[in-house]
Amino acid sequence: MASSENTVPDLQRNLVALMRQNNRAGRVVVAVDALDLDAAAQFANDFERAIVDEGTAVFRVSVADGAPDVRERLIAPFRAGEAFGPDAIAPADAVLVVSGRFLLRPEVRGIWNFTIWLESNPPIGAPRPELPDAEKHYLRTVRPKAAASVIVENSDPAHPVQVFGDFC
Repeated sequence: MASSENTVPDLQRNLVALMRQNNRAGRVVVAVDALDLDAAAQFANDFERAIVDEGTAVFRVSVADGAPDVRERLIAPFRAGEAFGPDAIAPADAVLVVSGRFLLRPEVRGIWNFTIWLESNPPIGAPRPELPDAEKHYLRTVRPKAAASVIVENSDPAHPVQVFGDFC
């Protein structure tokens, strides 16, 4: 089931409000995960703009598949208020938005305060492309839809829709 269609800014503001329900202050780390790196990056950029609009300091990073060293290189220094990039030190209240693929793997799932999984489906009637084995394995074993804080159907990036998974 899906909610009514939103504009990109409306949906992003709603997602920031959801993030803030459990993360009102402090250094918050958000993952935007998708099989399509470009889609994840664009969505994360829009999410970053919504956080800026709220008046919070925000940092934006894209990472390689699975973010192998993201905990040590990025997350731990960000949370500690130490340098985590060239001249990047987060104030006490800040959000780090990370985009990439395979960010909900069990090895890194617990480092995120809030996670967004982007779904993307081909147009109705179009054949579904064959996924590479790594992506099939990720979907089957990690089940990112079940692991994410929020699911967004992003087949049309100009009209993303939050999807509410029924796991009953």
